[in-house]
Amino acid sequence: MTRGALAVIAKEPVAGLAKTRLAPSLGDHGAGRVAAALLADTLATVRTVAAEPWLCFAPAGARERMAALAPGFRLLAQAGGDLGDRLAACAAALHAARATRLAIVGADTPHLPAAWYRSAFTLLDRVDVVLGPALDGGYYLIAIETGAEPPPAELFTGVPMGTDLVLGETLHRAERLGLRAGLLPPLRDLDRIEDLRAALDNGELAASPRSLEVIGALLLERRRPA
Repeated sequence: MTRGALAVIAKEPVAGLAKTRLAPSLGDHGAGRVAAALLADTLATVRTVAAEPWLCFAPAGARERMAALAPGFRLLAQAGGDLGDRLAACAAALHAARATRLAIVGADTPHLPAAWYRSAFTLLDRVDVVLGPALDGGYYLIAIETGAEPPPAELFTGVPMGTDLVLGETLHRAERLGLRAGLLPPLRDLDRIEDLRAALDNGELAASPRSLEVIGALLLERRRPA
């Protein structure tokens, strides 16, 4: 029987830890507020998808605080290492929990429609790996058909995460492993102040109430004269 699992990989949304690339523009506190809003809206959408919800979180000591943010989610502390190592460990843990189809998504994807999650799982009827391309050359979601075999760590470990090579390298590795790959539509990253402004101006946060409120307020504050 097919068992689907959908994991959000997230840092605790607090000042100085999450969305640090926004800190030069918004300060640590503002970046933490954005991280909390993005995570809240992402979790709300994930709850609507017909798959077992997981939260793969860091740091490990934040379990109780993260549990309060994600009621109903199964919790998994992130492993050590870089992002590739942590994604590989998360995928392996979902498979060990008897998921035969799994997806992992970033915590900063409130603008990812629930229909796209469903499309990712549906695509796994025809392919082995589904990737959601981010506009910066990375990916915002990866879904894998595992069956009885654990997901190959090579899809993650050693990939130059945080660069514009991530998507291409992951697709190359899938091909080398003999895995068929499919793609979702591209999605904007929300890493820089320019990304937040563009997402707001283009209506991409219309269905993300917490993100819309917080980002709108912070950008308005930046426009006010000193």
